[in-house]
Amino acid sequence: MKLRLSEDYSIDTDDYRKEGLRIAIVAMSGHGKSNAAADIIEDVLDQQGQTIILEPITEWHTLKARYNNIVTVGGQFQDLPLEPEFAKEYVHASLENGVNLVVNVSDLEQETDQRKFVANFLWNLYRSEQKYRRVVFLAIEEADTWAPQMWDQSSKESLSRVSLIAKHGRKIGLFPIFITQRPADFHKSPLSQCNVILFGKFTSPADLDSKTGVMYVLKTLHIPIEEKDIINLKTSEFIAWDIFGVHKVKVRKRSCPHGADTPLVAPIPFAPGVNQTLDSLKESIEKALAAKKREKSEIDRLTVQLEAARGEIQELKKRADIKISLTEMFKGEDASKEMLDLKAKTEKGEVNVEKDLKKAQEEKELTEKRINFLETKVKSLTESLDRAEEDLKLFDELTSVLRRMLPPEQPTTLPSANISDSNVPSEVMVTQEIPNITVVTRKPTVQVDESNWRGRLILLIAKGYFDESRRLTPVRDRLKQDYGTMPNAALISNELVELVKMHLLKREQEGGQWVYMIYPGAKERVKTKETEA
Repeated sequence: MKLRLSEDYSIDTDDYRKEGLRIAIVAMSGHGKSNAAADIIEDVLDQQGQTIILEPITEWHTLKARYNNIVTVGGQFQDLPLEPEFAKEYVHASLENGVNLVVNVSDLEQETDQRKFVANFLWNLYRSEQKYRRVVFLAIEEADTWAPQMWDQSSKESLSRVSLIAKHGRKIGLFPIFITQRPADFHKSPLSQCNVILFGKFTSPADLDSKTGVMYVLKTLHIPIEEKDIINLKTSEFIAWDIFGVHKVKVRKRSCPHGADTPLVAPIPFAPGVNQTLDSLKESIEKALAAKKREKSEIDRLTVQLEAARGEIQELKKRADIKISLTEMFKGEDASKEMLDLKAKTEKGEVNVEKDLKKAQEEKELTEKRINFLETKVKSLTESLDRAEEDLKLFDELTSVLRRMLPPEQPTTLPSANISDSNVPSEVMVTQEIPNITVVTRKPTVQVDESNWRGRLILLIAKGYFDESRRLTPVRDRLKQDYGTMPNAALISNELVELVKMHLLKREQEGGQWVYMIYPGAKERVKTKETEA
């Protein structure tokens, strides 16, 4: 196949049979790139070859004015709408039926989406060509957009696909034609793979730059063209570099009208096979779009349900947190572990929402009762603390009075104020004529009565069980061991608090839970049968 660019210059594909033909056309805007590319494409179509053209703006649709097997996908003059998910179907229809495609991606508003579609299209073309092995001339307009020199995450995939076709396309019959007005921005990997390059006019320093632009390409490929040769070219004049050397070419005018100004086109009727392919593909796309709309509607409905379920789960999580904190106080550690399991299941969405909402309502009522109980206890403890502060204040006043009663030179022995002793009856004893005052605190003895749980706890104090700190659950387990019955957690918790008030036990926070231990001197105050004997 000969591709004629002028009366005295053409490209013969037989000369590139071994290595494959890869063409690049570079020139500044308005100096004949598209015209040169159209000359090549028209020669391919005139010789019953197949072409696929990728363009970001509407231009190549004018081929329909002369050829009856051109199908445009997307854009203003589309025969088929552009659906991003149908890249594979477009490729398959083209290769299966020998249809020439003009794929316009301008319907995709975001450049990121355009690059994604082009990458997907090129990948499917590369994969499908391994099956069909049909010679296809692939024209890629604005090649620097899909394969930029300074690539980022959004262009990484399209750059990879362009480079793949440039390196390995010839093995399966893909002959790429890269068209760009910014050679400095076009990645040097696919550009360096080209074995025919048409250099048009450039005047911009950036495009002529010896490190990134045209002069860098010429230097890298050892092409004997000087900068002044590039600058002095006229419109449609190119310096062609191929396996035979360097040639100056005046490219002939294309047969089809130029599409840059989107002229009105009166396309000739499609060939019968093309019509059948179009109808089949249109039907597939319409069915897919209808299915997509149904799917989107279903997704929207499920999304609303999901959000509602998430709200219910969040409410359950809040209630589960309340249950965990309260259960630890009223039911002990075993029940607390059970609630932690419930919380974990709730977070994973393994809980039946309807069932647990009903259960949560019941727990809410129980929780309100327990909160009322706690508020009562807090009020009682607050009143006790207020009374203790009043007693401490009276004690301080008594100390002040006694100090004023004594001569300054006489030593006075007074106990330090201790709020924990303020509720215990005390008496002041003055011995003989020595003006020393000793405040003696006498704490009442406690009789052990094993008929109730408080008495049984006091017996454990006497036996030394609380010489080490104990939590609520181990205390209940010990009582069960001694008396054969597991006492209620709330009851034992209340009794332990009462023993703290009686100064038989003291309690501290340890690991977020209360622990109980013997109060100093508590054993001496406990009367058991053995001590009475």
